[in-house]
Amino acid sequence: MSLYHHLLSKIIVPIGDVFFGNKYRKSLNLWIKYDSLSAERLNEIQNKNLKETLKYTLKNVPFYTNIAYDENLSPQENLLKFPVLTKDLLRSKRENLVSKEFNVSDLQKNFSSGSSGIQSYSYSTKRNKFMIQGIQNHWYMWSGYRIGDKIVQFGISPNRTLPKKLKDIFYRTNYQNAFSLSDADYQNIYNQISKSNTKYIIGYPSAINELSVYFIKNNLSHQFDGIILLGDKLYSHYEKNFNQSFLNPKIVDTYGCAEGFLMACKIDLPYYYIMNPHVFIEIVDENNNPVKDGEMGFVLVSCFTNWAQPFIRYKLGDLAIKLPKEKYPKNSRFNYPLLEKVVGRETDIVRTPNGKTLIVHSFTGIFEFYPEIKQYKIIQTALDKIKIEYITDNYFPFTNDTLIEIKDKIAVLTQESLKVNFEKVDTIAPTKSGKPQIIVSLIN
Repeated sequence: MSLYHHLLSKIIVPIGDVFFGNKYRKSLNLWIKYDSLSAERLNEIQNKNLKETLKYTLKNVPFYTNIAYDENLSPQENLLKFPVLTKDLLRSKRENLVSKEFNVSDLQKNFSSGSSGIQSYSYSTKRNKFMIQGIQNHWYMWSGYRIGDKIVQFGISPNRTLPKKLKDIFYRTNYQNAFSLSDADYQNIYNQISKSNTKYIIGYPSAINELSVYFIKNNLSHQFDGIILLGDKLYSHYEKNFNQSFLNPKIVDTYGCAEGFLMACKIDLPYYYIMNPHVFIEIVDENNNPVKDGEMGFVLVSCFTNWAQPFIRYKLGDLAIKLPKEKYPKNSRFNYPLLEKVVGRETDIVRTPNGKTLIVHSFTGIFEFYPEIKQYKIIQTALDKIKIEYITDNYFPFTNDTLIEIKDKIAVLTQESLKVNFEKVDTIAPTKSGKPQIIVSLIN
């Protein structure tokens, strides 16, 4: 460990904790400890945290006053007494979902991106936010990162607050705006990271992919030791680009949400480790009944850290699949439970008249063979119709034969149950958060 790393970890960070009144370092150390625990011990901690959270919520949150905790039932059985918390309820009930022990005016507001179609916000304490950062930074360390290693970070908060400015300085972070960069900006980033020998990159997969594409087109490369992905989906063609332009870095793919939950993370397996000391995840059908492990369903998440506004059985609008226990790998780096796949938002799927469900990867598996199409969006306008907006890439020759081939492949995939129309466009609008979205469903 260098002198700077030692000073940052042992002196500067603890001083920052005292100055800002947070528990970042304590949280980080706790999660480093969790990483070494057995599956049995992690489940015990989850049950304890779930029980404490439910009992606290029933005692202090007005919205849940008509529910009683039964000590003769398990925490999971008591959890089922709680209604599913939707984004509509989050908006309409607002302060009734906040603990009586807190004053709303003293809390921070956390706004969702609105990418699911419904904008909402939640409350949390400043201390809870720093605790969450402890969980997140322990994910960073899975890639080999140490506190104080140089980072280039892509985000959507260019106006840095004082804590963020201090973090950027002490953590040696080169912060970049994720979604409004030009080729000149990418060249400047390349020059900066080459000169400073930056080894880690953090941010939205789609934004990092744009940098990667610029590298490939201009015959550039840079050795990153690790990439930490936040905020949107990692597609297979992104991963190929990262390995080519960034020379096979370790890729840490995370799953969280703006409301302050860090739910799962992927590093050494093709699956996601669920952070069960922090959250309890249910996968349910459209009627909120549990589905079997291995089946796709809606994500309900209960969080154990934000007692200012406890989230119990919160329906994110995401779809995911839990890995069946019999499919768990014998050798894994950690003993957390596993998600087999994070499919995405419920608006990220296409349904067909014959009952087939197509996810983003259904289409990326087709379009990745056509580099002449630079960007595309699938818009489902009816149960039997989709429109495909597309932008061509001037670096590759394009003919209508490309569209015919894509249409034929979709026909095979859907057993000819979808009518496909193409529309060439100059731009494809991102979501409200600035992130791209490959599938948009306009049907219920």
